[in-house]
Amino acid sequence: MKKILITAALLSVSLFAEVQKKNYSSGELKSETNYTEGKREGLSKGYHRNGQVKYETNFKNNKREGLSKSYYKDGKLKAEQNYKDGSLNGVSKQYYKSGKLKSEWTFEDDLPVSGAKYSEDGKKMEG
Repeated sequence: MKKILITAALLSVSLFAEVQKKNYSSGELKSETNYTEGKREGLSKGYHRNGQVKYETNFKNNKREGLSKSYYKDGKLKAEQNYKDGSLNGVSKQYYKSGKLKSEWTFEDDLPVSGAKYSEDGKKMEG
């Protein structure tokens, strides 16, 4: 009896949760997105044509939530952004291809509160 109940429970979950995969026209994997009851939920990943991860974003109830990262084609980190209930909140950083910090901003409800831009040699830029 337990086995039947567990199987039924797994079936009901699988009816409402799925991973949607998209491919480039040439066949390479383009993205994987988790859905629950038709809404994005959990980790979503995108890929460059060369197979390297392009982005990693978490969703909660169809809205971005938590840390999101994007990457250059060579796999190096391009940006990190924090979301809360679909809006930028907290520190967001962008990086040059060299790995050096390009900008660092603090956001509250999608609005920049403070931050700075940097030249590739690490000097703070004005404006």
